[in-house]
Amino acid sequence: MNLNTSLEELSWIPRPRILALRRLALETVGDLLRHYPRRHEDRREFRGFPREETIGPVCLCGDVAKTRLMRFGGRKIFEAVLEESGADALSQPLTCRWFNLHYIQKMIATGQQLVVFGRVKRKGPRLLIDHPEFEVIEDDEEILIHFRRITPIYPATEGLSQRVLRALIFRLLEQVPVASADVPLPPSLRDGEDGNALRKIHFPQNDEQLRKVRDHLVLGEFFRMQMQIVAARAQNSARVGCRHQSHGLLAEQFIAALPFAFTSAQQRVFNEVKHDLQVASPMNRLLQGDVGSGKTVVAIAAMLLAVESGSQAALMAPTQILAEQHYAVLCNWLDPLGIRIALRTGTRQEDNAALPLFACDREIPGSARVSRVGDGVTPSRTFSQTDEGRGERYSRRRLPHFEKPWAIYAVTIGTKKRRCLSPKARTIALDSLRYFHNKRYELFAACVMPDHVHFLIQPWPKENADAGNVIFWSLKELLHSIKSYSAHAINKTERERGGVWEKERFDRYIRSQPDLIEKFEYILRNPWDSGVAKPGEDYPWVWAQDDEYRVKSPFPRDACASRKEGEENAPQIIVGTHALLYEGVNFTHLGLAVVDEQHKFGVAQRAKLTSREPAPDVLVMTATPIPRTLTMTIYGDLEISTIDEMPRGRGEIITHLLTGDQLGEAITFLREQLSVGRQAYIIYPLIDESEKLEAKAAAKEFEVWQERLRPFRCELLHGRVASPDKQSIMQRFRAGETKALISTTVIEVGVDIPNATIMLIENAERFGLSQLHQLRGRVGRGAHTSHCWLVSSDKSTETITKLSVLEKTTNGFEIAEADWELRGPGDLLGTAQSGLPELKLGDLRRDAGLMRKARQAALELLENDPGLDCPENQRFRDLIVERQGQTFSHVS
Repeated sequence: MNLNTSLEELSWIPRPRILALRRLALETVGDLLRHYPRRHEDRREFRGFPREETIGPVCLCGDVAKTRLMRFGGRKIFEAVLEESGADALSQPLTCRWFNLHYIQKMIATGQQLVVFGRVKRKGPRLLIDHPEFEVIEDDEEILIHFRRITPIYPATEGLSQRVLRALIFRLLEQVPVASADVPLPPSLRDGEDGNALRKIHFPQNDEQLRKVRDHLVLGEFFRMQMQIVAARAQNSARVGCRHQSHGLLAEQFIAALPFAFTSAQQRVFNEVKHDLQVASPMNRLLQGDVGSGKTVVAIAAMLLAVESGSQAALMAPTQILAEQHYAVLCNWLDPLGIRIALRTGTRQEDNAALPLFACDREIPGSARVSRVGDGVTPSRTFSQTDEGRGERYSRRRLPHFEKPWAIYAVTIGTKKRRCLSPKARTIALDSLRYFHNKRYELFAACVMPDHVHFLIQPWPKENADAGNVIFWSLKELLHSIKSYSAHAINKTERERGGVWEKERFDRYIRSQPDLIEKFEYILRNPWDSGVAKPGEDYPWVWAQDDEYRVKSPFPRDACASRKEGEENAPQIIVGTHALLYEGVNFTHLGLAVVDEQHKFGVAQRAKLTSREPAPDVLVMTATPIPRTLTMTIYGDLEISTIDEMPRGRGEIITHLLTGDQLGEAITFLREQLSVGRQAYIIYPLIDESEKLEAKAAAKEFEVWQERLRPFRCELLHGRVASPDKQSIMQRFRAGETKALISTTVIEVGVDIPNATIMLIENAERFGLSQLHQLRGRVGRGAHTSHCWLVSSDKSTETITKLSVLEKTTNGFEIAEADWELRGPGDLLGTAQSGLPELKLGDLRRDAGLMRKARQAALELLENDPGLDCPENQRFRDLIVERQGQTFSHVS
């Protein structure tokens, strides 16, 4: 047995356990042994029961003295009263409670010994732990695995208790010859060779051994990550880029004409960007700055450098409102310079001159297609009729019960009653699939067999919702369109009636480049592999994108290359939303791509804009400052520029915390401000009321605010308002005709109206700190003092602590660090870097020192031996190979 042995080969693991382990993505011995504990409990000796509340969770052991089940209305509460061993008259029992968890009462009985983990709180005379983690201690031959030692506690799932997981791992460690974690580390990170690291991380002998082996394994994870990040930077530097050589006259004229001077921070960042644009390797820079710090004006100056050198520049914004605002600002500022500007959103295409619209240009096959495969997708695999997946269960005749943005799906549709399609019918079916290609989805490959169809599709966006979230075509909608469109034409051609297609079958949820290639090749080979077509025989009902078009890259090799006929009238700056990717926008020579509020876009979306040759320079901007640790990790392959100085003349923003019953105070103040000519935003978390969420909704509260603020004009804005209406509403608000805008977070980023000085946010507890800071940044953009009212009826310590951060500071960098402390790395990372290795043990906040050591080691290694050619360094090549087919922020 070794680490690569499949768990299915071990006869002593029952089949139900194998299926449960798959739900945790544990397939091999190595997978299971690297399923690290999330914490350890010291069960060598237990402390006595506490007499008062505890600040954090504690691990206690006691005997179940009694249990009871109580009912309160529709709720059931199960209680177990524990007494510590050797209890005396002064000992106080501990009550453990579980709400509406009916199965708990079947697991706990009087007389059992329990180990519980949770925070103790006092309620009257009783000490309670609500919903503690617990384990029943059974006096059997395995008791020493679970008791009287430092005991591991694992991430578990239904059908896998802690005892079962612990016993499985313990037995494997006994049978595997060497329980080494096989962590490749350079000498600078090695603190002695640890050949038994896996045994020690699961069952350490003492706290010191646990600390050392954890540091060893965490360094291995971090070094693996940093090798990929440093290699990504090196690869980006090696790409063919454009050297933007210009005198900078346009940028100088633009800056000189501004009604304000650059701050020293803006000038410093502009110089950094200017230097990057002048070198041959592509720029890959992140520009971060607080809300209102002047990032956009720096980006405009950078775009003018690219335009003067003969290139195009693109500015991609997450929402139509923000894109239109950028377009209006650019037209206002750049028209005197004669710059040709175009707007491209899903519903509006406009130029600042009478120029021809772009000709439709299909995406050129290449790395951009591959790089977005599986972006943000949870692992899955192909199943047989009876197989179960790792974390999901899909019937072969059902589509997945959830859908992910930018996911790629392999789908099979069979004909009803195995109906054999004629050649004409097969042509119609193939044409139907191609009809919606580049309209509602991207079609990667298709094959129409005599009685079924295979195809690979990626659904596309169809509209924007609140906060720039993109609403995608659902699989149900797409497959209904394909089937109905083709069935009607087939029946008409063959003069038949009735249904043509069965219910579609979900084959695979594509999660990686190899997964895509495997399914892609399967579809294209299917007629010959199945015997429908003979070897060497043509089969005309197989399609891939290369069959649709074969074009040579239109991009010149450098910025000084001669232009094609007609390019002299092409827009020099194109502003848009995700429509820049999919609305037939033809970049004649994209030299600089600026992505505003980059965290609002998926990695694959940014990759589609920037993955072309020669590589454009990339500037991504964010008003959500990034904690220092993250600049070493998910943004480690980017150069970082920071605008840490606010422009002069900005009004102060005062933040107030209110409970729901104090709202009248804010309304009185709001009416006073409106009466002197100011304007206000009133923000809600929902458009319509929800039965599942206790939160107010903008649509319902709009009428209430109309009455409260009469005679001042109020308007309602949210993601479901039609785009032309959105535009009109925002124009009236900018003009001062509308005094109060009742809205959802659709106005979160970029909206700049200096006269708006009041921000009132209802149910503030439902927003994250960074999002609240972004919303608050919509005010304070003029010379007047602004006020932000955070209204919440949640009086919990967590909510008060969170909202107090905003009351104390308006510094976005301080807020980002507080958000990092409150929420931890998991929530902040999200799927931002789906291409980086998963951290199973390392904690970016807790282990920041180890991350710095790993980063320094990776930088030194690749600087001294870029090709890893030295014999002692060749073992690290596998770490670099791992990143092939994965997506990094250098293509973002």
